Amino acid sequence: MATETNVREDLGLVPPPRLFTDRQFILALVPGCGVSLLVAGLSVAGSSGVSLTLLQAFSLVLWYPVLEELLFRGALQGYLSTTTFGQRALMGLSLANVLTAILFTTLHLVYRADPLAWLVFFPGLVFGYFRDRHGSLLGPVILHSAYNACLIPGWLLFSGS
Repeated sequence: MATETNVREDLGLVPPPRLFTDRQFILALVPGCGVSLLVAGLSVAGSSGVSLTLLQAFSLVLWYPVLEELLFRGALQGYLSTTTFGQRALMGLSLANVLTAILFTTLHLVYRADPLAWLVFFPGLVFGYFRDRHGSLLGPVILHSAYNACLIPGWLLFSGS
């Protein structure tokens, strides 16, 4: 029978000891936010503007990242990482990460049909990389929240209003 500690570790619900001193994490955070601004600008260029309530912004920055990371990087990637298939690597990334990023992208395509929705595959790989690297969801949740937060000023700066 699985112990509580094993379940928490499998889901990535453990603190990463060196996340904030990891240069790769900082490098993923800062440029990733810049890319989010650019993608947001491309998605609204020439439109009449974006309307976002406080609840929608809060959900975009907090709830969606936490829930999506628990589901995708926690449960799914965590489980796949325990399989022989998921532990195999493709260009330095675990197959558990690659498959999870594909499913993450598929979910986004279900409720957002524009071509830019395909771009979530790349942040999905980044989130999964740090899940594998640190064994924790804290890095992916921080990155996901920061990337989503940077969409908001991008929408406001680049919309036609």
